[in-house]
This record gives sequence, structure tokens and C-alpha cells, in this order.
Amino acid sequence: MTAQRGDWRVEPLTLPQPIPAPSRVWTEAEMADIRRSYVPHMMEEKWFIFMEGNRLFAHRSWTGLGVFEATFAPAEGGYVIESAFVTGEDDARLRDSDEAESRTLERLISGHLLREPPSTEQLAGGDPHTNWELTVPTLPKTAFLPHVIEKADPLDPDVP
Repeated sequence: MTAQRGDWRVEPLTLPQPIPAPSRVWTEAEMADIRRSYVPHMMEEKWFIFMEGNRLFAHRSWTGLGVFEATFAPAEGGYVIESAFVTGEDDARLRDSDEAESRTLERLISGHLLREPPSTEQLAGGDPHTNWELTVPTLPKTAFLPHVIEKADPLDPDVP
């Protein structure tokens, strides 16, 4: 299933500022996964990400704040991001350096859309809060939620 703009409350990117496009070349198979987009299923999943045409939009799931926009273009070996923007709305989100924002965009795509664990290089220099926000739970939702419920009250006879 592919996520669409109407699947979530979203606000437009405010005061868009250009950032360097990540240099990664995304394969055709990776682009198929990227096009499927990402809808959060749990409160801990902080992002809603979708595509319209060749443009990717990344929004904060709680507020709908538009944080990133990126435009993909065909290239040798697959696809590249030809342009990328981050919100410049400092009151809504603390802005990092252009290079850090570019790395964050790439981590969002690789982590949320491709389900790749962060590399050692991606984790280096990142604060724990940022790393937590960019990590997607790898357990299936059906495995995670019953575990939480089961541990909620171990004395309850109705809990298996």
C-alpha cells in the first residue's frame, strides 16, 4: 500500500531552505520501496513520509510539520536526489547545519522507507535523541503490542 498526502494531517514546508542533496544513488528496487512511503503505526514513530510524482515529503507525525522535501531524478545506476529542502521555521524545529540536515534526510529515507539499520558512520556524532527519532522499530507491530499488553499486569488472570 502506498501512503498519500490525505492519509495524515500535513502542513506545508515553511521558509524552505536548500540543503545539499545526499550523494547516494538509489536503485530501481529501492525507489519502489521509497515510493510506498511511510505511515506511522505507533506514537514512537515520529515521521509521515510520502511521495507525489518524483517529489518526497517528510512530515512530523504529531504536528504535521513539513520538514523535508526532495526531488528524485533518474541517473546512471538508478535515481539521485537532484534537489532537497528543509524547513527554516526555527520556532517549530531547531535547524542544524546544511550537511547535518542532508544526512538526516538520507537516514529518514534509508531507515523508514528501506528499513536499513543506521551505519556506524551515521551513528557517529549523532546525539541519542536524534538517533532514537530516526530509528524505526524492527519488530513486527503484531509482535510488539501483545508483549506490552502482557507485561502491563502480570497478575491479571485474563492476560495470557
